[in-house]
Amino acid sequence: MSAQVYENGRRLAIGAGATAVHWVAGEALFALSDGAVLVAAREGEMRRIAAHDGVILSAALHPDGKRLLTGGDDGTLKAISPDGVVATIAELRRWVDHLVANAASGVIVAGVGKEAIVFKGDRESHRFAHPSTIGGLALDGKGRRLAVSHYGGATVRLVLAADDRGNALNWAGSHLSITVSPEGEYVITGMQENALHGWRLPDKTDLRMDGYPSKTRSFSWDKRGRWLATSGANAAIVWPFVGKLGPQGKPPLQPGEREALVTAVAFHPSEEVLAIGYSDGAAIVVRFADSMGMELDEAGEGAVSALAWSPDGKQIALADEAGRGAIIDV
Repeated sequence: MSAQVYENGRRLAIGAGATAVHWVAGEALFALSDGAVLVAAREGEMRRIAAHDGVILSAALHPDGKRLLTGGDDGTLKAISPDGVVATIAELRRWVDHLVANAASGVIVAGVGKEAIVFKGDRESHRFAHPSTIGGLALDGKGRRLAVSHYGGATVRLVLAADDRGNALNWAGSHLSITVSPEGEYVITGMQENALHGWRLPDKTDLRMDGYPSKTRSFSWDKRGRWLATSGANAAIVWPFVGKLGPQGKPPLQPGEREALVTAVAFHPSEEVLAIGYSDGAAIVVRFADSMGMELDEAGEGAVSALAWSPDGKQIALADEAGRGAIIDV
């Protein structure tokens, strides 16, 4: 295979490690470890926007779809417009480790220490406290239910109800990354050990998915919520969520097996096509229907840390921890 970046793509010298990438109005916005946001498209001039005095730790697309939300180790939450306007939404005075947002509900949630801080209309609305430092945040597809992982399990709340006391999902151990299925039926966490734990709601049936050689940090659901792709192994581990018991007793698909570990996964917005990034900097796409694969980029010097399809599914943006990036027509 010849890498598509050389035939149908654009190589980007980003200059810093990437935390995340999101698309706004046909351009990819890369959140970087030097505090800047790089704006780039398939063609044209790149723009670098100074956003934070330090590392951008977290990023999410603003509910208005026109700006990138960024959380930094300078304790600020900001909204970055592609034209260079930087607005400070909040000065939280502690590392903003986690950010999620949802266009349907208009909600933004920042994870700071033990608190999940909820914003509505760019104004702080209320805070939810947790028993230990937050490991991850996730919203369901409608942006109404918030799942927070922490030591001893996870807590699910109605995010806009300030007095919601939470539905505790208990399981011993430290729970780090977290995701919620699009319809809100399943909550899955990546644990400190190399395994996933999950709960089927509302009966809290426990699910355990193990066998990973490394920790899972990247999740991606397909549009219908039938497949959950995960990182942490030498192939993308893709669990089936069909039937009453979801993935229990069913083997996962394992597309894209290579020697390097998978570090990032992203489902196509409308098709059963999965983009996979690896610890050696390589990236591929795999189509489930016929297992056809295509090399997006070859190995480089850093692990792929940012991967996102454009909303129309015709382009993909990727970047790694060494400052190499690309935008590729697929």
